[in-house]
Amino acid sequence: MAMTAGSGRRRWALYAVAWLPMLAAYFGAIMAAGGPVGPIFMLAVSNTLPAALAGIGVVHACARIPWGSRGRVAFFGIHVGLAIAYSLAWCGGMLAVRTLVESLWMGRLQVATLTFEELRWQLGAGVLLYVTIAAVRYVAEVGDRLRQQEARAARAEALRTRAEMQALRAQINPHFLFNTLHSLLELVSAGDGRAEEAIERFGTLLHRTCDVRLDAADDVPLNEEMQLVRDYLWIEQLRLGARLIAELEVDDDTLRCTVPAFVLQPLVENAVKHAASMRVAPTCIRIRAARDGGRLHLSVEDDGPGAILEQVERAPGAGLRLVRGRLVARDGDSGQMRITTAPGAGFRVDVGLLAGAPALAAAGQG
Repeated sequence: MAMTAGSGRRRWALYAVAWLPMLAAYFGAIMAAGGPVGPIFMLAVSNTLPAALAGIGVVHACARIPWGSRGRVAFFGIHVGLAIAYSLAWCGGMLAVRTLVESLWMGRLQVATLTFEELRWQLGAGVLLYVTIAAVRYVAEVGDRLRQQEARAARAEALRTRAEMQALRAQINPHFLFNTLHSLLELVSAGDGRAEEAIERFGTLLHRTCDVRLDAADDVPLNEEMQLVRDYLWIEQLRLGARLIAELEVDDDTLRCTVPAFVLQPLVENAVKHAASMRVAPTCIRIRAARDGGRLHLSVEDDGPGAILEQVERAPGAGLRLVRGRLVARDGDSGQMRITTAPGAGFRVDVGLLAGAPALAAAGQG
């Protein structure tokens, strides 16, 4: 469980305060039998302090053995052993402190001992204390995990909305609209058989990108994301003609896995904008998707002019940063994006992410 320095100090302060009721209970129970306050208080401390100090080890042990990190038998088996070790450590520490206190009080060595019944009670109480400390520690851990997941979900939702809005702006900016409508007009005027399909795809593309679904789930089937990319590339090919070549290598077993919405579109748009649109020679854009166990590997590559990697990392454009941010927000350290480029060597973006649970039905069209 990751903690900041401030939150760590607060938790240890609360841990110390949590032992005061036990100290008070011991003190009250012994006082009820009568006797001087000083020795009774020290006796209560000798019972409580070793339990608290040994409990620090319990907290660290639970941190090393996160909840759900092992099989059920192994997990509880380890804790049974640790509970016995904690009980023995508490008994040993209590006898050591009691021996020290009584020896100092009496002015001579007084070795503290326990009867069999006292030892049995102490060991049983130690196991109960261990269970209590471990339970509180795991409850705090699960609570932290839930808060982190909520924070990541909120960040992912914000990034998703930004990504959809950016896609909307990119698709319906005046330059894109003018060129696309001009291409459609030429197809219609020439009686080209592709005109009807072009208009249909253009309408579908606008519908998808305008549909900023604030209430929708962040993930969509990869099939749906790929259909959005196909429509976008098909329309751009109307405008660029032979200057844009698109190749898709998508394994069938990836299509029903879910991915963050608009995770590929900004990368493809980046390739069209900075490679195909920038030169007269044909530009090939390759889009790949493959699955390796529980991970998806996506890539968008072009054979365009490339760029200086350091300049790309510092560029003000938000597309690549949005994709990287959404991967981290969704998958944490498991969400990765790597850029490979150099002047004259094309541009490639590799994305690695956790394969979302397969959708019950492919949501894409075609």
